Amino acid sequence: MSPSFRAPTRHPAIPATTKDAQVQRRMLNTANFERLLGRSVAIIGLVFGLQTAFTTLGQGVQITGWFGVVYVSLVFGTMFGAIICCFFLWHHRIASGVFAAVFFVALLIWPAVNAQASADINQEPWIWYLCTIAVAFACIPLQLRGAIVYLVVTSVMYGVNRVIDADFAPASFEIGALDASYATIIGGLIVVLVGLFRVLAGRVDTARAAALATYDAAVKQHATEVERVEVDSIVHDSVLASLLAADRALTPKSEALAVMMARVAIEQLEGVGAPMTNEDEVTGLAELIERLRAAASMLGEPFSVTVEGASGRVLPVTVANAVYWATVQAMVNSVEHAGSGAARSLSIEGTVSGGVCVIVGDDGVGFCPEQVAEERLGLKVSIVERVAAVGGRSTVISRPGEGAVIRIEWSPEHGS
Repeated sequence: MSPSFRAPTRHPAIPATTKDAQVQRRMLNTANFERLLGRSVAIIGLVFGLQTAFTTLGQGVQITGWFGVVYVSLVFGTMFGAIICCFFLWHHRIASGVFAAVFFVALLIWPAVNAQASADINQEPWIWYLCTIAVAFACIPLQLRGAIVYLVVTSVMYGVNRVIDADFAPASFEIGALDASYATIIGGLIVVLVGLFRVLAGRVDTARAAALATYDAAVKQHATEVERVEVDSIVHDSVLASLLAADRALTPKSEALAVMMARVAIEQLEGVGAPMTNEDEVTGLAELIERLRAAASMLGEPFSVTVEGASGRVLPVTVANAVYWATVQAMVNSVEHAGSGAARSLSIEGTVSGGVCVIVGDDGVGFCPEQVAEERLGLKVSIVERVAAVGGRSTVISRPGEGAVIRIEWSPEHGS
């Protein structure tokens, strides 16, 4: 007997449909949230950063020499660089962290930079307007605890700087505390919202991973059960039936049948647990017909074979294998149970829809399908369920004394 159809084993990734991709983009998962956070912070930073830049031009860093120019250039240069990187998601976590660090240093050395400047206690210095922006950018690379620490430290540093700028005037303590509190409240709101949405996005990722794991376990369990049923069908029917046939083989015909049944059992056992064939692989209907002809010729009983509409037709490899094994099982059952002298036929037709229809019939002793014992898996599993697994359909027509007809059909309209 020729070997079963076996295409090269491949494991292609299953492409997501357009609808699935759109659903993925709308999901509140961690990746989507981080992209949304980066671009939102970039837009907010651009709006308030430009306002602060114009305020800075009005106030200026009142220190002579190049240090003041470098100071302002570093603060605004890293800020606008972080805005661009966050908007286009170009290493935005690193760029945001750089700006947050530069702002921290700028705030730390602020008293030294403005030591010679005359401060107006009623006017906030321009760097105050960047406190909330810096906190928003710090939320991108930092987790919740780190962002809270950054918020508290920068707010306290700004309040201290206000007191130092005013030469420790009594009114400066109250103003510094109010400004620091205001920066803490606004920045705290940003930190809390970012932390909350990060937690929600993380829970979505966890739930999705758990669902995929559950699905994967269910698929593996189903595959194990399918394999168990397949092995049961082979052992109970093919193997045991071939052993019984060999034990009763007293004539050349019965010996040929026993040999054929043993080969079928061996090939079926070899196929159990083999890598699944790629569903996209196809084979010609003509090849299936040749294999069925070869199988029929080895059964020891003649089958009249008729073929119609096979030219140029192709079938998925998985379908061809299922139809082949189901047909062989049907022919073996006919040879084994129909009785000697029965006329047997095998009809193979390529249907108009691009499918296949195989009919195995005989005018032998027949049987009642409803009375087949449950432990007999040859008809139920090896034929009916095997064909149903690939989207096909099997019909068994038989009555005691009136022969048996097994019709195996598959159509791409129902099998896809």
